[in-house]
Amino acid sequence: MFRFLSRLLSSRLGLSLLLLIVLVPAVMAMSWVGTETVIQQTSDAPFCTSCHSMTPFAETHAKDVHGGNNAGGVVAQCTDCHLPHDSPRNYLVAKVQTGLHDAMTQGISWLDPVDWIGNLEDRGDFVYDSGCLRCHGALKQATQGDEAALAAHKAYFAEEQPDQCVSCHTQVGHQDLRAAIEEHFRHLPTSDDSDDNAKPTTDEAADGAPKPFSAASATGT
Repeated sequence: MFRFLSRLLSSRLGLSLLLLIVLVPAVMAMSWVGTETVIQQTSDAPFCTSCHSMTPFAETHAKDVHGGNNAGGVVAQCTDCHLPHDSPRNYLVAKVQTGLHDAMTQGISWLDPVDWIGNLEDRGDFVYDSGCLRCHGALKQATQGDEAALAAHKAYFAEEQPDQCVSCHTQVGHQDLRAAIEEHFRHLPTSDDSDDNAKPTTDEAADGAPKPFSAASATGT
């Protein structure tokens, strides 16, 4: 056995094979550890809310039961809710796509401000049921003894309607999110403001007079 190993190491082919046997697993292991580290470091609230525009989301998350404001101190990280968990592939693809989209949106926000209030209506595009069910997987059984909860979730678990969790739980994960957004971004225009400015009233069309200033439109309400 010793002679065989000596001959193997003395040959160029044998040495190459030995290096492959050792290096390939080592490189794979380091790549896996590195990838997992990057994923974990870019999944929590401090990273995701490092931009100024994320301030109201960070504050409302910290106040919410999902942000650690609970008896057990359990915290749902951003990616627990805002990325799909139906498969590792979908998770990684969505993470890359979301990261690139958010970075680009943040970079051009001074040219094209985000309508955060309007985006609340599209919350189903940003929150995934597969993430909810990772923690609430026993919800169907847990609601059996609560008639109100059972009635509310019966159609969902029977797949009789297309609603998502956030169709009913509109501000889950972020306590009083709408109010926080309106306060933080009160100086920015919203979709409602744009519609009002684009469509003059009948009186305006008749006499060309400008539309009176509205405190509501200034605050985005």
